[in-house]
Amino acid sequence: MNNEKIVDQKLIIDNGARKIISDIGDSPWGQLILPAPDESLKKSSAGLRVVVFGSYLLGYKILETLKKCAQVNPGRINICGLVTDDPANPDAKISVKRRIWRLYDDTEKINLETAIIESGLTGGMPVYTGKVKSEYFHKLLASWKPDVILVCVFGQIIDDYIINFPKHGIYNFHPSDLLSKYGAGPQPYQDLINRNALTSKVTIHELTAQLDGGHVVGQSSDVNVRFEDGSITDNVLVIDDKMIEPVDLMATLLIRALVLQKEEGLKGRIHTIDFAKHFKPEYKKMLMKPVQPKVNTGQLPLPSQTIDYSIL
Repeated sequence: MNNEKIVDQKLIIDNGARKIISDIGDSPWGQLILPAPDESLKKSSAGLRVVVFGSYLLGYKILETLKKCAQVNPGRINICGLVTDDPANPDAKISVKRRIWRLYDDTEKINLETAIIESGLTGGMPVYTGKVKSEYFHKLLASWKPDVILVCVFGQIIDDYIINFPKHGIYNFHPSDLLSKYGAGPQPYQDLINRNALTSKVTIHELTAQLDGGHVVGQSSDVNVRFEDGSITDNVLVIDDKMIEPVDLMATLLIRALVLQKEEGLKGRIHTIDFAKHFKPEYKKMLMKPVQPKVNTGQLPLPSQTIDYSIL
């Protein structure tokens, strides 16, 4: 059994009423996976329409954060679709050898892909794993009608049709200090190691055709990337465990601004958010704690219990 079939089997075992569509037109790989009817009933059809392009642990945490925001603010947020990497499929063109997937074996890739697809389906949203620069996906996106797209750890080049579609913008979460011209591209953590950096930041920027080159909306406060003894690891997964910490609060602050903008009838994109201004002293202190030397394996990163997910 190939890896993609293993993923499919896991998804159907969890809920046999889900539907997996493998005939997705002009995409040479991937699937459209539809939630079961009982899963779809859990999701609101009202509010800010959000589509997530994301994968891996950072994408999973952002998706779970948005689901938490939707739960706390019923009728104000509608996560209407998830587009994710398909690392279990050898035909998928997602730069596996250059990106974080290169550090995982087949079993780990299967588990990570299954986890984020499960997160989408249990939240009542359809999940697409195929080529996005395709007529099939363009029509699918048009049917989803997103007001905004959020991107985090996504392995395909996103074309102008997608970039220009959402009226409130498309935003990418990137775990490096882009304002200081550090870490653009698929290996931001290796850049930290090569520079022997002390700290870094998570950046949210508008996504453009230029890789990690769009207008910066805002950044986290400093995140410590050193061990307690002051040294820096050569293991990018250890740094990844640390850099994932602020993305739930940043996602909450961004989605809060977008919901209020839509509800107030304002057009256009969010230009600037001073994220660090909203970080309480104890939160900043947490981000500056030393890196833990052991990779956190087997535990998915859930949103923090200390964040206020309500929209004022």
